[in-house]
Amino acid sequence: MTTLVAIAIAIVASGLAAAFATADGALLALDTGDARLNATLRGLAERRERPHRALAFARIVAHLVAGCAIAAALRFSDRSLGSSLLIAVPVALVAVLLSESVARSIGDALSAPSLERLAPLVHVVERVLAPVVIVGAWLDNVIQSFIPPTPVEEDREATTEQFRQIVAAEAAVTGREEIILHGVFSLGDTSVHEVMLPRVNIVGIDRTTPWADVLARVRSSEHARFPVFEDTLDEIIGILYAKDLLPAAIADEEPAGGWATLVRPAVFIPASKTIDQQLRDFQSSRTHIAVVVDEFGGTAGIVTIEDILEEIVGEIRDEYDVEEASIEQEEGRRFWVPGRMTVDELSDLVGHDFRREGVTTVGGLVYVLLGRVPAAGEAFNVEGFRVVIERVVKRRIERVYFERVEQMSERAS
Repeated sequence: MTTLVAIAIAIVASGLAAAFATADGALLALDTGDARLNATLRGLAERRERPHRALAFARIVAHLVAGCAIAAALRFSDRSLGSSLLIAVPVALVAVLLSESVARSIGDALSAPSLERLAPLVHVVERVLAPVVIVGAWLDNVIQSFIPPTPVEEDREATTEQFRQIVAAEAAVTGREEIILHGVFSLGDTSVHEVMLPRVNIVGIDRTTPWADVLARVRSSEHARFPVFEDTLDEIIGILYAKDLLPAAIADEEPAGGWATLVRPAVFIPASKTIDQQLRDFQSSRTHIAVVVDEFGGTAGIVTIEDILEEIVGEIRDEYDVEEASIEQEEGRRFWVPGRMTVDELSDLVGHDFRREGVTTVGGLVYVLLGRVPAAGEAFNVEGFRVVIERVVKRRIERVYFERVEQMSERAS
């Protein structure tokens, strides 16, 4: 065999090995649930084990042929063992890297498009190597028959709902521990929109605010972090930390370059993001606050790590928190609830479905039902309930009263 013929055989064999590896990577990456797959690809995906075995064996054969051809081209038989190894190892590594690892990665990344082009090649390999695949499957069954089966626990993996039921039924778990466990389970089902501080409650600072007014705002609000904006809260440019102002406040002089130089970059997240994802992001980025934006890019609110932790352990109050009105009820027909209570919680409490698309809180429900901002003391009837707006601060609904009208009329009759 001449050197040129050996090199040609090595190139062709390596190319075939790369094609087999690309097709195999794409085959294993196919999703049978993808509605975009055509009939050919869907058939390959549903019986992928057989073509996968055929492609794997074909790659081995191609690599062996390429290795023999390279050995012949480089005339290893005329060289010493040491010099042959010095040449063969680097060449083999490069060949395998290009025709195996890189090719499989390309197939895995492109998946359906690459396999669609290589489907004829896959069918040919599967047919040609069908006897090898059949023998291999038979050997697998024979070997498996000598290996004792591993005991399988049918109920080993419980669903989240099943686990919640197990926790609720476990006598050793206290009421407080059960609340915490349920809070952990709900992290993946709760979006930041449900726990965020809404826009109307945000205490922000305009970038053009004088230094003295900034200090006054920080002292009077007793918050630790302040969104800094230009013109409106929809144009937040960063977050000001109260602790960053401490050295300048003690020295009683504005920082060099102005207080705006202390503003840290803000993190913006969509309102639909789940709080378990955001908690992981808070941990990895070592930040404690994020700005929640709506679908139009405007500011919907802010969420902090404390807001998320409160979903697990319950309300965390410090010396500056104002006690929020609690939930009260009488005789199962009169209910006093805070405006920030979720509609889901309200529905469960009163035994009536008040859910509306796009509405998450009782305050939002009132806005939707009335179509405007209500006044304190305003009342109306809806779906068998009398609703009274007990307290409104600015445009924020803080407390609402619900009473079953149906029960009242029954008692009167």
